[in-house]
Amino acid sequence: MNKSELKDPSERSNELRSKGQYLLPPSIDNEKGERRRVGIEVELSGPEVKDLVELVAQVFDGKMERLSEREWLLHSEDYGTFTVEVDSQLLKRIAREYEDTGNMIDELTSSTLGSITKGWVPCEIVTPPLPIDEIDRMDKLIDLVRERGGKGTKDSIWNAFGLHFNPEIVALDAKTILHHLQAYVCVHDWLVEHGDVDISRRVTPYINPFETDYVEFILREDYTPDMDTLIDDYMRFNPTRNRALDMLPMFLHIDKERVRGTITDPLVKPRPTFHYRLPNCDIDNPAWGLWEPWNDWVMVESLAADPIRLREACDAYLEHLDSFTPDFIKPWKEQIVKWLDVR
Repeated sequence: MNKSELKDPSERSNELRSKGQYLLPPSIDNEKGERRRVGIEVELSGPEVKDLVELVAQVFDGKMERLSEREWLLHSEDYGTFTVEVDSQLLKRIAREYEDTGNMIDELTSSTLGSITKGWVPCEIVTPPLPIDEIDRMDKLIDLVRERGGKGTKDSIWNAFGLHFNPEIVALDAKTILHHLQAYVCVHDWLVEHGDVDISRRVTPYINPFETDYVEFILREDYTPDMDTLIDDYMRFNPTRNRALDMLPMFLHIDKERVRGTITDPLVKPRPTFHYRLPNCDIDNPAWGLWEPWNDWVMVESLAADPIRLREACDAYLEHLDSFTPDFIKPWKEQIVKWLDVR
C-alpha cells in the first residue's frame, strides 16, 4: 500500500469512531499540528522469530533484514522499521556472537539456551511509531499471529507477557505531562480491574504502581512544578523503569543530562512518549484485540484533557486515600468511574 492510497486523516478518524472499536483521544495531533503517533510492543510465545517477521511483512510489506537467528527487522516504506526479536539481551548477544564467529560451540550454546528458555522468554514485535488513527492496521497481524499459534499472557502461569503502548504526548510542557500523570494515578486501579491484568504480571516488578506517597504528592492542588522540578521529583520517588506507566523515556528525551545523573540503565531510551506497559497480551483469545487496552488508555487521556473533571477526581482520590474506610468496602476503582468518559 502506498501512502497516496491512505484516506484523508479526518475521514479516517470518523471511520474508526463508527467502527466502535478504537476510540480516539481528545487530541489526535501534536502541538505542531502533526498527526500523533504511537509505538506498540507485543510480547508472545509460540512462533519462531523468522515466522513472525514473515507475518509482519505480509501486513506491512517491506524488506526483511536478518541480524541473527533471534533478531529480524522489517523495513516498511510507509511506516518505518519493525523489530521482531527474542526479548532477552543475553540470547540476542549470544546469537549475534555466533553470527560473527560461525563457531559450532557458539551455535550449540545459542540453540540450547533458546530451547530451554522458549517457554518463558517471549518473542516481541516492536512497531515503528504508527499514526494514532491507523492502529487498526495491526488487527490483521494479530489475527495472523494467532492463527500461527501465538500464545499470550493467560496461556501459562509463567507467561507474564505484556502489551506496551508508547503514545506520543500532545505537548512537551510540564503542565501537560503533570495532568497525564495525575490522570493516570487516578485511573490505575480501574485499569487493572477493567483490563483483568493477570496475576502473573501483577507479581512481577515490571508494572509496579506508583507508591502512595508519590500519588499524594502530585495530586495536591498546589503542586505546580516547572519541568526541572517535575523531573527531579519523579526520579526522587521513582528511580526505576519498573512502573506501569514509565515516564523515564520521556524525561530522558526532555533532559538527558538531568536524568542520566540518576538513571544509568541502558534499556531506558529517549523518546517523546509515555511508556504504558500495564496491559496483558491475550493474543490467543479470538475475542481480544488491541482496541481493548487502547480504549482503556484513552480514558486516561480524556481525563487529563479536562482540567475541571481532573481536579475533581484528584480531590476525591486524595480524600479516599486519607479515609479510614478500607478500600475493599468502597473501592476506588468503582468510585473513579464517575469521572471517566466511558462509552
